[in-house]
Amino acid sequence: MKKFQLRQININHRKGEGFSLIEFLIYIAILAIVVAAMGLVASNVFQVGVRNDVVQEVGHNGRFAMQKIGQVIKESSYITIEEEGKKLVLSFENRSPAIFYVFEEANGKKILRIQEEDQDVDLTTHRVNVDSLFFKKVSEDSVRVEMNISFDNPQGLPEYEFKSFFTSSFTLRD
Repeated sequence: MKKFQLRQININHRKGEGFSLIEFLIYIAILAIVVAAMGLVASNVFQVGVRNDVVQEVGHNGRFAMQKIGQVIKESSYITIEEEGKKLVLSFENRSPAIFYVFEEANGKKILRIQEEDQDVDLTTHRVNVDSLFFKKVSEDSVRVEMNISFDNPQGLPEYEFKSFFTSSFTLRD
């Protein structure tokens, strides 16, 4: 039977001497790799956070606009569509009509608005653009709404690019 014997390895390192140039370069290289990896992780976390914010902003604006359109349609008594499906006019028995339309500002930004009681109210924020809005009368008492919304991205950065399509049908309340 063989005996195993452990040998002790001594590293000759003299006191008072610093690191050699090779050791120093190795430490710097390792540090650079760690810092670069941390930078990549931080960049990815930032991009994911931005993307989530963009998706939520577009989704929130689209859902809110569709909810408001549906609410006003259910309160109305008659539906009229004007300008080849670009404007929805809702008539009421006891008040002035409500009009949904896309307003284009001087800078080209498009915002969904409702005009009620001689007052225009924005239904979408300035962080999104309403790329298209189309109303189609399905029957005498129902309308289909189709809307494309995109995040406003004047710099053209890829993490801010997002579009969403919203569609729904609404019927007058009996």
